[in-house]
Amino acid sequence: HRMAASFAVAMPAVVVSARVSAAGATPHRVFVYGTLKKGFHNHRVLQESEGRFVAAVKTKLPHRLVLGEYGIPYLMRRTVPVTPGDTKGTELTQVTGELWEVDHEGLASLDLLEGVAVGMYERIEMKVVFENSDDEETAFGYIAGPESVKRGIGEATCPVIRAYDLDLQEKNYVQKQNRAKGSLGASMNW
Repeated sequence: HRMAASFAVAMPAVVVSARVSAAGATPHRVFVYGTLKKGFHNHRVLQESEGRFVAAVKTKLPHRLVLGEYGIPYLMRRTVPVTPGDTKGTELTQVTGELWEVDHEGLASLDLLEGVAVGMYERIEMKVVFENSDDEETAFGYIAGPESVKRGIGEATCPVIRAYDLDLQEKNYVQKQNRAKGSLGASMNW
């Protein structure tokens, strides 16, 4: 609850600082592949942070993208093993998504949404390539965090998906306020 309260106070500053920092500070590039994409449930966080769409991209290296509890997509760290002897869920693909620019406050808002402080996701640097070209860019991306992995995200029981689309969101995604008490991210109000 404390994190949600601090976000409510910080959010107006995001709007002000985005305008100020546009002239000076270097924006952060962020790769989004799930609910933050245009038209998806959490895209409003990028809008409220005055994020700027850069391009359609995909991960340079293939990754495993899984659908976790509550219909949440997770990009798995490339070193997380699958259950020994089980080949289901080992599919790797270049995950498609969007590249966005945000300022420092926008990045902090994304960290809050993604539950970085509680281990739901971990923010890492990764290489992405632009659709229709071989040009690459380094961007921040969010992968399954240590607490999510500890709770079984990425195990063979999580369905592997090639991409997170609106149909998957419609059929599977559960908003944070409707999740069970004690689940990761449920206490953060969005």
